[in-house]
Amino acid sequence: MSRFFRSDPLKKAKRYVDKALEEYQDGYPDYASTEYEKAARAFSEAEELDFAVKYFREAAHCALEAENHFRAAEMKVAAAECLLTEGRYDEAGNLYSEASDHFFREKKVKESSRTLAVGIVGYLGARNFETATNLLRKAEKRYSTSSGKTHPVQDLAKQAVAILCEGKEVARSDFDKVASKTKPSEVESALFNFLIDSVRVAIDTEVELEWAGAHQDEVKVKTPVELEFRYKCPAPVRVVDHRLSLPNSVVLVREPNFAQEAAKEESWLIEVKPVLSGSGSVGPYNVTLEGERVLVNKHSNVVEFNIARAPPSLSLELKPESMRITLGDEASVEGEVRNDGDGPADNIHVATELTEGLEIALGSEERTINFLGSGEKVRFQIYVKAVMQGEGSITFTAIDRSTGNEARMTSRVLVG
Repeated sequence: MSRFFRSDPLKKAKRYVDKALEEYQDGYPDYASTEYEKAARAFSEAEELDFAVKYFREAAHCALEAENHFRAAEMKVAAAECLLTEGRYDEAGNLYSEASDHFFREKKVKESSRTLAVGIVGYLGARNFETATNLLRKAEKRYSTSSGKTHPVQDLAKQAVAILCEGKEVARSDFDKVASKTKPSEVESALFNFLIDSVRVAIDTEVELEWAGAHQDEVKVKTPVELEFRYKCPAPVRVVDHRLSLPNSVVLVREPNFAQEAAKEESWLIEVKPVLSGSGSVGPYNVTLEGERVLVNKHSNVVEFNIARAPPSLSLELKPESMRITLGDEASVEGEVRNDGDGPADNIHVATELTEGLEIALGSEERTINFLGSGEKVRFQIYVKAVMQGEGSITFTAIDRSTGNEARMTSRVLVG
């Protein structure tokens, strides 16, 4: 539209604004509200929507000064409708929410319920899932005691939040039944159609977490585990947001490198590492899938498993590894038991075995180490006496009675 044809409504709008300022300064906010509304509609006619929104809000402000909450709500709805025409769903959702509060103050429960529901739909259309969920909780609390059935738009908002935000499974026929009862206005139709189409795609979208290899009921702690994350959607989409839920017993090692190209089906490998024994799980994987006029927020399943404690790995070191002693003399042998594994060792039994011609002079043939954590070590010492000439040996054996892990080492002794 040329500037020539737009000039007339713009001039009228300016006159309405000037008149509104005069009425407001003279102490007549109710008359000022009417003039601001005229200005807003003139700006809307001239397709100057930012100015239209501004003066609808001014009209609402003046109505509040005149303590007319019903009119304030109507003006905010009018401003929100201007925003809908430009696809500014988040801003529109905020105005619908404010208008709902004004209607509720005036005990217009039906109008308040529908307006808040449209606000929730607006936030869903803007991908603001957290605010939409919070507003739905507010609506359920606010209108739970009201008489009569809930508004059809509120039923739509409730099911849309359940499917898109909470990942609940709803039958396509049940959702279509709810959606068919909504009667959006002409200006609301684009938003409603967008949301309804998105929810239908979400219902038909599969998001799965699976084992990359064979199914495992139990995995070892500190051992990487690979899973496959995949989606299958009726329409081409791409991942624009994602969040993986993990317990404290599992950490993410490698996350998917999501491609930017839209596709109906994709899959990626995920690598996690269990770090604490006990129960473990991966998921749900929450993803937002976006395509041309499609918005899908979907939750995957949860993969659960048991995390077995990491096994110990015992090792022995003897000093000296070989020695020469004189018949009748005594010599000391120092041993060290280490746990080089990732898991602790419990109830370690250490036994000493001597060949003929050697006997223990000081120390014990057997000892028990109650606990040896990963990376820890314990030293002990015995004295042996040579009672026969020749070549002999001292063998130490350490065994973890809980797992059967064993270490053995021998020190050679020459008696001259």
